[in-house]
Amino acid sequence: MNKRIEEFRNALGLSQPKLGEILGVTRSSVCGWESGRRNISESVIKTILLQSWNGKYVNENWLRYGEGEMFQELPPHDEFAAVITNVLDDIKCENSMYTFVKEMLLVYEGLDTTSKKALESYIDKVIERIYKKREEN
Repeated sequence: MNKRIEEFRNALGLSQPKLGEILGVTRSSVCGWESGRRNISESVIKTILLQSWNGKYVNENWLRYGEGEMFQELPPHDEFAAVITNVLDDIKCENSMYTFVKEMLLVYEGLDTTSKKALESYIDKVIERIYKKREEN
């Protein structure tokens, strides 16, 4: 990831001090990342990913693993929202599947944190059972 930070900075035409200023770190931090002497923190990675860079967003797979293109048009959360919108547009508003998906998401969003965690745990257990049954067959 260290070399990709340098590549990303150069693609934007930013100096180490300027990138540090944008990310709220020192020039020496940026220098340390690029040289491999320092690891980049998860909070800085998230800042890079959620920041708009001249109207584009850094592709997380590129930044972390060197896969894909450096930039994407939508941030990760907006990319997911665009996919949901496209799927729901395809099945039309009167479709029962649309109604189910919409209501499921609205109810989930209204749950408190404890309820969300309980639901997520339940889903994880169901998925584990499915995989276990597949392995047995």
